[in-house]
Amino acid sequence: MANARIYVCDDELLIRLWLVDHLQARGHEAEGFETGMELLEAFSRDPADLVLLDLKLPDGSGVDFLVQLKERDPSVPVLMVTAFGEVETAVAAVRAGAQQFLEKPIDLPELFLLIDQALESQRLLGELDRYREGHRWQFSGVTLVGRSPSMRMVAEMITRIGEKGNPATVLIRGESGTGKDVVARAIHARGPRNEKPFISVNCTVLPDNLVESELFGHEAGAYTDAKQAKRGLLELADGGTVFLDEIGDLPKPAQAKLLEFLETHHFRRVGGVRDIVVDVHVVTATNRNLEEAVKNKDFREDLFYRLNVIPVDLPPLRYRPEDIAALARHFIDSLCDEMSIPRRGLCPDALRVLEAYSWPGNVRELRNVLERLLLLHDEDPIAVAHLPPEVQGAEPGEERTFVLPPDGVELDRVEKQFILQALERCGGNKSGAARLLGISRDTLRYRLEKHDLEANF
Repeated sequence: MANARIYVCDDELLIRLWLVDHLQARGHEAEGFETGMELLEAFSRDPADLVLLDLKLPDGSGVDFLVQLKERDPSVPVLMVTAFGEVETAVAAVRAGAQQFLEKPIDLPELFLLIDQALESQRLLGELDRYREGHRWQFSGVTLVGRSPSMRMVAEMITRIGEKGNPATVLIRGESGTGKDVVARAIHARGPRNEKPFISVNCTVLPDNLVESELFGHEAGAYTDAKQAKRGLLELADGGTVFLDEIGDLPKPAQAKLLEFLETHHFRRVGGVRDIVVDVHVVTATNRNLEEAVKNKDFREDLFYRLNVIPVDLPPLRYRPEDIAALARHFIDSLCDEMSIPRRGLCPDALRVLEAYSWPGNVRELRNVLERLLLLHDEDPIAVAHLPPEVQGAEPGEERTFVLPPDGVELDRVEKQFILQALERCGGNKSGAARLLGISRDTLRYRLEKHDLEANF
């Protein structure tokens, strides 16, 4: 990395000048300091990209100054230099945040190699930070994470919905664990109602005989246990947003009353005779096939069309493996912050295993697995050996995913069909298709040529 700013702190003048001269000859902007305080003052004014720090300084221990440097900039790489080479000192320096530990006399080729490695590592970390932010969308405190085209479409849809002052009803569809509640909160956070209440209701857990009372409220004496009047959740959310999760499980009587409210914007409490008018944005979600429920007479057709004004589809995680790296990094960072533990890394092999797993529990399962890893293992980075057996691969005796028919198959034909399905699922993205198939991109390219498919993609 040319033109890096490097500070050299060593009380021996000749060594300091020698190092500065050689670093400048390599194209770096190098500056030398005799004491730790001089180094800290310069670093506070103009931070360096890397620091060479002697262990023994006139005004204190290099380890103490290392700690103070890290307080100013935790990411700056520091190479410790000493003539003593004690193991205990080396361990203390590394624990305090030193990148490497060198002994005098300094071997220049080794030093230059360590500097290049440290600066390259710093550059990659910077790119990773930009990568993370490039695949996160912030909606007033609600974070949506992903890099797949489908998640970009969802983020754009949230932005458009939020720009409307009085938007239509939204129906979020997706399997359990795909993050429908996060999308609902993001819609609320992005819109003009973000300072008003957001009330989430899971229709599955509401008892059938109390659904109407919970949503619309009741008057005193409406039924045996109704000792006093109660405002419903729609009333409490006036001016804000009501999120009706698992709307497909709403009982038929409540469906009729909800439809009437959506059409007229007013309702009556259970046992009431007075119309109550409220202004709420209704967002719903389901993991059910509502069209099938309509055919089976389990869900009102007119309510389905009234809810499905703005549909938002969340594909399962197995269809968007390119989102797993960004999601894993987001969850690891946020979980480490919640647990007040140092942030951990994820080794490339472990990431490849995560991307190859089918995630039947979707994003929720990914978060739960990572939380378990952080609680049970202290190693950094997270390795393949730390992952649960079901994520690492099929266990012995596990039921086969594919069963060979009695008459056999044409293997080339099956292979071709799987390749086409993978490419279709990934929108023609070869890297994503290769991940789904568990092969490298080069192997996929070879097999595309083998089946005369290269020209189509």
